[in-house]
Amino acid sequence: MHFFRMSDTGIFITSKECISIPQTHMYPLRVRKEPSMTRRYARVAAGLVVAAVLVTTALAGCSQKPADETGDATGAATTTVRIGFAAPLTGDNAIYGQGMKRAVEMAIAEANDSAEAKAAGYEFVLAAQDDQADPKQAVNVANLLVGDTGVVAVVGHFNSGCSIPASPVYDRADMAMVSVSSNPQLTAQGFVTVNRIVAKDDAQGGAAAELAYGTLGFRKVVVIDDSTPYGEGLATEFIKGFEAAGGQVLATEKIQAKEVDFSALMTRFGAVDPDAIYYGGAHTEGALISKQAKAAGLTVPVVGGDMLFSADYVSIAGATNAEGDLCTSLGLPLEQQPRGVDFKNAYLERFGQEPEAYDSYAYDSAWIIINAVLEAGTDRVAVAEAIRSLSYEGVTGTVDFDDAGDTKNAAISTYKVVGGAWEQLSR
Repeated sequence: MHFFRMSDTGIFITSKECISIPQTHMYPLRVRKEPSMTRRYARVAAGLVVAAVLVTTALAGCSQKPADETGDATGAATTTVRIGFAAPLTGDNAIYGQGMKRAVEMAIAEANDSAEAKAAGYEFVLAAQDDQADPKQAVNVANLLVGDTGVVAVVGHFNSGCSIPASPVYDRADMAMVSVSSNPQLTAQGFVTVNRIVAKDDAQGGAAAELAYGTLGFRKVVVIDDSTPYGEGLATEFIKGFEAAGGQVLATEKIQAKEVDFSALMTRFGAVDPDAIYYGGAHTEGALISKQAKAAGLTVPVVGGDMLFSADYVSIAGATNAEGDLCTSLGLPLEQQPRGVDFKNAYLERFGQEPEAYDSYAYDSAWIIINAVLEAGTDRVAVAEAIRSLSYEGVTGTVDFDDAGDTKNAAISTYKVVGGAWEQLSR
C-alpha cells in the first residue's frame, strides 16, 4: 500500500436531505458475468464455528442482530440490510477513513432512494467501526462485524496491516470484504471472500522505480519504510525495480509509526549524498522526513507511495520543504475517472468538502456490495459469490475481480508538489 484509499464509530446520522443525482450520471450500472466459482457448501463443524462467533460476540459486549423487518407506509415489508465499514476514524490516518466513510454514506443514501431497493424491500444502513489503524483492533472490529448477523459484507479495511489479520475472521464467517489495501499478501491468501478494488504494491513500487530511474534520472537513493506491511511492501518493490534498472540503494532504514524525530537519520543519510529519499509509509511521518531532511541540508526530493498523496502532507512538511517531492497513487485523479466529476460535485454538495484520494473507491465498493445484495439477496455466501462475479461500471471505471480477488482495472498515477500542491505528472 495503500488506489487512488478510502469520526465517531457507529452509524452516522445527518439531517441533510439526500442529494438527487441524475440516473445517467451517478446511478451505478451492473452487468452479470458468469459466476467464476460455485457456492461453497456448509463448512466442516459449522455448528462449532457459529458457537465460537456467538461466544466471541458475547465477550465483546455485542448482541446478535438479525436483519430487521418492518413495514412501510403501504404495509409492505422492509428488510434492513447492514453494510459494514472498517477504517481508521481516529488518529493520524483518520483523514482517509473519515472521507471513505462519508462516501459510503452517500452510496447508501442513493441506494435507499433507488427504485430497485424499494422494489426489493431493502433499506441499507451503515455499520461503521474504527480500527484505529491498529492490527489488534482490526481483528476486534472484524469479530464485532461478523457477530452482527445483519451485516452482509464489509467495505474495508484501509491499512494493509489491518486488512490482512482481519481477513481470516471475515472468511470464516463467509463475509466478503472489498478493500483498498494494497499489500499483495492480502489476496495471496486465496480467500474467496477477499476483494481488492485498487492496484497492488508491486505495481505501485515498480511504477515509482521507473519514475525515479527512468524519468527523473536518479541513480542512487536511500530507502525508509515504516515497518508496516504497507510500507515494507512498497519499499521492497521499489528497491527491486530500482536495482533491476541499474540504480544503487545506498542505505535502508526502518522507522516506527508515530515516530517524530528523524534529524539524526537525515544527517547520516546526508553523508552518503543520495539523489532522493524513497519512503514507504504514511503521510505524517513522510512529511516530517521531508521537513527534517531539508533542515539537515539534505535538499533532495522525497519519493513515496499513495499515502503521501494528501494536502495534509504538504501542510505538515511546509510548502517550501515539500516542493519537488513526488508520489505514486493508486488509480487516476477524479477528473480522469469516468464519472469522477459528477461524484466530486455530488460529494461537495452533500458534505461541503472535496473527496480524499480513496473516497471514490469506497463509494464504488459500497455500490458493489449493494448491487450484490440486489442480485443475490442477503445470504453472506450468496453476496460473496455475487461480488466476485459482478462487473460494475462505477465512478472509478469498470470493476471486476480476477480469481484471486484483485481488480482488473489497476491504474497507477504519479504526482509532484508544485507551488504548494500536488500536480499530476504527464501520463
